[in-house]
Amino acid sequence: MAKLMKGALVSAMLLAGGMQAMAQDASAYDGTGVKPPKELLLKEGRTIGDIRMPKDTRVDAKKSVILGGGTNAFGKIFASVKADSDKVARFFLDTMPGDGWELISEFQSDDVTLVYQKPTRVVLILLERGKRTTDMRITLTPRS
Repeated sequence: MAKLMKGALVSAMLLAGGMQAMAQDASAYDGTGVKPPKELLLKEGRTIGDIRMPKDTRVDAKKSVILGGGTNAFGKIFASVKADSDKVARFFLDTMPGDGWELISEFQSDDVTLVYQKPTRVVLILLERGKRTTDMRITLTPRS
């Protein structure tokens, strides 16, 4: 009986350790309501138009073009942030719906592509995976 209890205790500890390891990766969050620890999520930075950016995002002002402002902003944003692309994708997946954007498409392969819509506009977010930084191209267009 003691061996059985000891085996059950070891199994429970291994299972708990595995669950803890899973919780340490922001990319493991699948929208079930169980979010990763806050230290694994990116903090919110500035807003361009009505698109919130991760903290410490660097916008390339020479390449980027934004016309209008707020909910009427259109254009293209070239930016980068020193963060894993999974965390950056999670940032947009978590923040965009709160600003009224509806996710209509998500595709992940070598890069991450997210497409959102509002009644008058569509936004395409392309995240290019890098070793230490994630390059972002965000295109805001009016709906036809």
